[in-house]
Amino acid sequence: MYFSTVVCCILVTAIKEVLTIITSGLFTIRTEGCTIPGFSKVTERIKMIVAAPPLTRNCTAPEKLVRANTSHIWVAHEAIDSYNVFREDTFYCCYKHFSAPINLNNIVYSECKEFVTVIKVEHEFVQIECYHLDEVIYTDFFLFDFHKEITTNSSHSQESFNVLILGIESMSRLNFHRTMPKTASFLKERGVLEFHGYNKLGDNSLPNLFPLLTGFSYKYVKKICVQNSIFNVDKCALIWDKFKEKGFHTALGSDSIAGLLGNYEYTLPRIPTDSYLQPFIFETRKLFRNQQYNFHPCMGSKYFYKVLLDYIYELAQHLTLHKFFGIFWEESISHEDLNSPHIMDESYVNFLTKLHKDNYLDRTVLIILSDHGMRWGKIVETEQGRLEERLPLLNILFPEQFKQRYKLAFYNIKHNVHRLTTPYDIHETLLDLLNPNSLDDSKIKERSRAPSLNKSSLFVPISAIRNCSSVGIEEHWCACRRGEKIKVGNKMKTMAATNLVVQINKLLKKYSQCHKLILSYIYDVYLVEHNGNWRIYTAMVKTEPGGGIFDGTLIQDTSRWLISGTVSRLNLYRNHSDCVENEDIKLYCYCC
Repeated sequence: MYFSTVVCCILVTAIKEVLTIITSGLFTIRTEGCTIPGFSKVTERIKMIVAAPPLTRNCTAPEKLVRANTSHIWVAHEAIDSYNVFREDTFYCCYKHFSAPINLNNIVYSECKEFVTVIKVEHEFVQIECYHLDEVIYTDFFLFDFHKEITTNSSHSQESFNVLILGIESMSRLNFHRTMPKTASFLKERGVLEFHGYNKLGDNSLPNLFPLLTGFSYKYVKKICVQNSIFNVDKCALIWDKFKEKGFHTALGSDSIAGLLGNYEYTLPRIPTDSYLQPFIFETRKLFRNQQYNFHPCMGSKYFYKVLLDYIYELAQHLTLHKFFGIFWEESISHEDLNSPHIMDESYVNFLTKLHKDNYLDRTVLIILSDHGMRWGKIVETEQGRLEERLPLLNILFPEQFKQRYKLAFYNIKHNVHRLTTPYDIHETLLDLLNPNSLDDSKIKERSRAPSLNKSSLFVPISAIRNCSSVGIEEHWCACRRGEKIKVGNKMKTMAATNLVVQINKLLKKYSQCHKLILSYIYDVYLVEHNGNWRIYTAMVKTEPGGGIFDGTLIQDTSRWLISGTVSRLNLYRNHSDCVENEDIKLYCYCC
């Protein structure tokens, strides 16, 4: 008995010490397989970079000529003078509804319904054009709550929970706390699980989203899933299709025409989900004919992200009695600027508060996540910024009913917040939410006997020896590193930096229209690992011409240097690479 008590005390003390280390900021994660250093939200090195802009960008637009409520659209006759309408007998407006019956490549408009005062709304997506002397003087788009009829098999059962996924583009875990503190506090007060070791798998969005959506790597998706410019959903089922098969009403939406899947969204053979916002967002590009639009923040006087939040809320209201699976992606604000998400904080916390007051969160698993942290700008010139780029946001909020019903599964997922995790794990976790019988304590105990070092549901314990290699994270993207900074004057610093530029120039060799790059500045070089005859370095350098800033991982053996994985571009190349079409080469090319 005495021996057991002593052992117990030692274990408790050890656990407390580990938790103290983690929470003190020395380490984000410290396991046998993965050690991730910790940083404060704002350190001395980045405090000037992460200062919020002094002025909030507001959406402004000319006075509206046409207004709407939930049932009608009417002409605001008091605004007609602002549009130089001097003969009202030659003025009229045209109501057209539109939809995408097949996919985004086939958007169909109705015939024009003319009106001069008011018209009743009978459709979800509406375009209004107003004419004077047969010329278009005003265009606007309206989104209404006319959703498809709900199938009878989507009614809630006692076991089922809604799954609502809110994506915020380019958002690291720490930047979420810096820029959206009210939203973060709302979630924390309700017991959200915040994953400290959620590591991205690739450079940009798609290498991190496709594993989550399909369970397959982006490389596999490109090779197997797209044939003759059509995405084969039979070979690569997307997660919403699996939920639809189980009777969930499914929904998908983004606040930019890039959509969740980028160009792949245009290769889908059919409309992907029961409710689909993208036909509306895609058509609003007509409002910005003379502007670069993909990440335009405003639709007239309203932020696009607010259009998205309003759409989600209306859907939630409409689907109160039905099982619901939705993925919604914000990128119009967060994609371009590290600090701009502070614009959204108040709106997001208000949105979540409304869902909470409606008791919607009592039967919903809420997942708020990102694809990666900010990938360019001054922040990634710092050690903290490069680590944040690799550690995107992942928060999961469970209803109390879920916690009580699946106690062991919830215990395990709480344990896993300080483990190395990836988008593959989110896919496996979603499959468990799709089949809640798999979450019974007896099933979880059985599955926990042989935990996977590769992809794993977060509802089973993740091994402490899991590392980047075992889960398929390339060395360059791995956050589990304890590199030793090479001091100024050490010849290995210059050698590593020089060889990084040599390797980039090898990539450019076939492209005679691109300048050969030369090393102009070495930011820092780290020795990450060494074993006998080989060493692994990371280097961040600046090159000329063009001032490109690059971050790469190199392997040195006895006779050669090799790039490991991708070389990251840390600043924008803008139009410097217009002479090449290859998207990968654009990162490095400075046109002659």
